[in-house]
This record gives sequence, C-alpha cells and structure tokens, in this order.
Amino acid sequence: MEILWHDNTCFTVRGKKKSLVINPHKGADKLKGDIVLNSIGEEATEVQDAHKTFDWPGEYEVMDVPISAFEAWTKARSSESDSKADKTLIFYFQMGKVKFCHLGELGHTLTSEMVAEIGDVDILMIKVGEGANLDSKKAMEVIESIEPRVVIPMGNNSESISLKDFGAEKIESLDKFEVKSSSDLPIDKMQYVVLNKA
Repeated sequence: MEILWHDNTCFTVRGKKKSLVINPHKGADKLKGDIVLNSIGEEATEVQDAHKTFDWPGEYEVMDVPISAFEAWTKARSSESDSKADKTLIFYFQMGKVKFCHLGELGHTLTSEMVAEIGDVDILMIKVGEGANLDSKKAMEVIESIEPRVVIPMGNNSESISLKDFGAEKIESLDKFEVKSSSDLPIDKMQYVVLNKA
C-alpha cells in the first residue's frame, strides 16, 4: 500500500486492488481512484475510475473498505447555535489491516466522544502550519488524544511549522509512504512523515 499527497488536504491511498482519493480539487493533477471521500465541500475535480463518492456523515462499506464519517467544525463553537463555524467531516477507514483517519479542516480539539468514535488509528492525516484551523498547541492535543502510530501533516504550508514542536525526533521526507502491513508501523513511539507533493 502507498500513500501519496497531492497538495493541501488531498491524498491518494493506493492498495493492491483498489485505491481511495481524499478531497480531490482543481489544484491537484489528474487523479485516479475507486473511492472518493470529500470532507470539505470544495468544488471537487473529477477522479478517473471513481465508483462512489462520499461527502456526508454516516457509515458505509464499498469494495470491502469500511468507511465512517462524522461532522466536526472549522473552529471551536461557543454553543450548538454558533453558526460561525463551518462544518467539516472527519473520515476514518480501513484498507487492508491499516486504519486511517483524515481530519479534514478541523479547527477544535476533539471531545472524548469523538475520540472514542474514531478508535484506534494507525495513520493520522492532520492539517498544520500557516492556513490551518488548528494552532500547533491544539494540533498536538488532537494528536495526543488519538495516539496514532504515524502522523502525516497536510496543508500547503505544513513545512512552515517545526515538527519538533510536536515531539518529533526524526522526520522523514518522502515522495510516497509505503506500508506493507500494520505490523511494519511503530508501536512504542509516533512516526512523523512529511510527504513531497506528488
């Protein structure tokens, strides 16, 4: 399995027999995938060979890929009636035996109910840096609440923050992140992977 980052919050997760594209948009080059997830409501670009697109909350399964999504917000809300914060979707899904979570344009820390709903996460995609809705402190709180095995920062300015602020000792910069199985992922500490634009 390989993970490619196209820019902003757009990724391709490519397995042996199927592939999934998250948040395709016109800024990305031509994209190809079987399943499309759209968490941010931006005008999406066409994804070649797409069988199904999901852009609403719920639980689904397509091509043996279980997918769940629930609503979050682009900034902290003072009350249920606070309409100043736009909605975004948090997606979590499993390909092979690897569990992914993509936080969209999240702008607040997670409630204990949200953390429980997400469950165990192998690979977390979180927007950081200039233009992100989370500052580094809140982003770190979110990462610590989920406790993923691998963190992949996303956003067009993810390099504008020091990942050492997140406790990252060793930072890998790769063209793509390859995972053969979940047993390849670290157990005792988080791994931070910065992807170059594909």
